[in-house]
Amino acid sequence: MKKQILLINPAQNQTHVNKQVGIYPSGALTLIGTMCQNEGHTVKIIDATVDTITVSEMKKIINYFNPDIVGITMNTFQTKNARLWLETIKEVDENILTVVGGPHPSALELNIFKDFNNIDISVIGEGEFTFLEIVNGKNKEEIKGICYNNKINKLRPAALNLDHVPPTNFDLVDLSKYPGIVGTGKSMFIMASRGCPSNCTYCNKSVFGTKVRYRSPKRVVEDIKQMHEKYGINEIYFQDDTLNLNRRWLESIFNLIINNRLNIDVSYRIAFRANKNLVDEQLLALAKLANVTSIFYGVESGNQEMLNRMKKGLTIEELKRAFKLTHAAGIETTAAFIIGLPGETINTIKDTANMWKEINAKQCGFTLATPFPNTAFQKEIISKNHLLDTNYDNYRLGGNYIRTDELTSEQLEFFSVMLILGHSHKQIHKLPYFTIGKSRMLCNIIVTMIRTLRCIKIIMNRKTW
Repeated sequence: MKKQILLINPAQNQTHVNKQVGIYPSGALTLIGTMCQNEGHTVKIIDATVDTITVSEMKKIINYFNPDIVGITMNTFQTKNARLWLETIKEVDENILTVVGGPHPSALELNIFKDFNNIDISVIGEGEFTFLEIVNGKNKEEIKGICYNNKINKLRPAALNLDHVPPTNFDLVDLSKYPGIVGTGKSMFIMASRGCPSNCTYCNKSVFGTKVRYRSPKRVVEDIKQMHEKYGINEIYFQDDTLNLNRRWLESIFNLIINNRLNIDVSYRIAFRANKNLVDEQLLALAKLANVTSIFYGVESGNQEMLNRMKKGLTIEELKRAFKLTHAAGIETTAAFIIGLPGETINTIKDTANMWKEINAKQCGFTLATPFPNTAFQKEIISKNHLLDTNYDNYRLGGNYIRTDELTSEQLEFFSVMLILGHSHKQIHKLPYFTIGKSRMLCNIIVTMIRTLRCIKIIMNRKTW
């Protein structure tokens, strides 16, 4: 029996502006939507990260579309609005089957039902086959990888062959609403592999796990070709955690891109690990030929002891080498840093600031560490009483919920703000902010002022007040 399937990507819990803008459509929902549509079901996707949806509007959508099943994807920054939509759905029709999935439910497993009253089924891990079995009416007791009625079924093994992933039907969403990473041209992301074998303490790997699995290079390039020819995509971001872990596989992708002339009108942004055995001149030269314009590196800290504590599996020397080689190849770089992991001090933050200056990345991101559920990082700060907010509805990217042995929450926020401002305004680094940051009282005053200015900005940007 064919079903009406409504898929929802909730807005973020908190934003600093009136409207939250999603960079890309949800990969999970477009994949699941495509697979359900391919089996004859009717699919509608609502993305509240690009469209502001009121409760009354959502009720009208539900009444008009009349879904049999509503699927909601959820990360830790979406809990508040996911809860709102679940309540709204059940208020309209309590017989609609509500299914949630994504990193947050996968990490919490049965505990998700303690925070949400209106979930019928929670999917753990990779969800496309699981959701399809739910839609097709398979007996719940026989579906692997779900929780329901406070019971958890046997977990579903991760898919080993990823060539089941079909070409995405982007007609399910309005691509014109998504700006991509830098907001130029038509941009889209692709995942050519899943899984990461690293053990970084701060990372939530509850969906894709630790075993790395690959799509065939041929299928990856076929997807790129369709994106370009059918949808006019001219920039693609490879969102893989470990794109350069399998060298021969990656070289095959680059060569197929070149051979199919998909390096002429399409550019690529990719993420690499910086380990010495994974990055060299030859691979970077091939990436340049494939029209890779930017490489993202997760640096996280400029202090070796901090890298060791977070189990990053990298050295400062490897990181500096990777940036030097990438720039020499004529490819721009993006560096990501995390402030506030256990062991952070004023001196380690100073090392991070010095590292940022030395690697000279084109773009940088500095964010306060987020204690995602069931990560080693979260467990450690709970044991130390360093977790200052346990309400996930307050969580947002860059939010402030932690302290360290040496630094208060306000000090961490102060240094994070200074580093962010310093990336855009180099003159900030002429200020004695490391001296200022030693004073907890001054940090409290400055952070209070910053939070006040943010509130004013929110009010000023609201269209209706």
